[in-house]
Amino acid sequence: MPLNHEWQSRIKAVEREYVAMRCAADRFRQAAIDDPTILEGNLRHGEIVVAARNLEGTYIIRLFAEFETGARQYWGTRWATDPRTVDLLDGLGARCGIPDTQRDNAQWVRAYRNALVHEREDMPEAVTIAVARSHLCHFFSFLPPRW
Repeated sequence: MPLNHEWQSRIKAVEREYVAMRCAADRFRQAAIDDPTILEGNLRHGEIVVAARNLEGTYIIRLFAEFETGARQYWGTRWATDPRTVDLLDGLGARCGIPDTQRDNAQWVRAYRNALVHEREDMPEAVTIAVARSHLCHFFSFLPPRW
């Protein structure tokens, strides 16, 4: 039987992994400036800069994937349907008494994730990984402790 806090821990672990990779990327970028010979193959400094710039978005995508997996697992224990993610969050909000603010925050993270994945021009306001983690863990806090 899964525990609510296990899913929150998994979401937090993705954030910690991002922090580790942010430190590594920043150090690698600086090391490549200090000693360009460390760049192997056709790797150029500009590619390191682009990778570092995209790092947070990459981890927001992973963070939301972890959240969605847990939310779908909970849903599947109660209802035999497979809703679209937007409907999953609204349905959990309605059926589990999740306040509209928390549901809207989770939807904001979902919309931002979708914009990153699908490279949409109508990008919603950016969400930092710390804010995304907070919103998604708070949403989970309204689900039962065990399911």
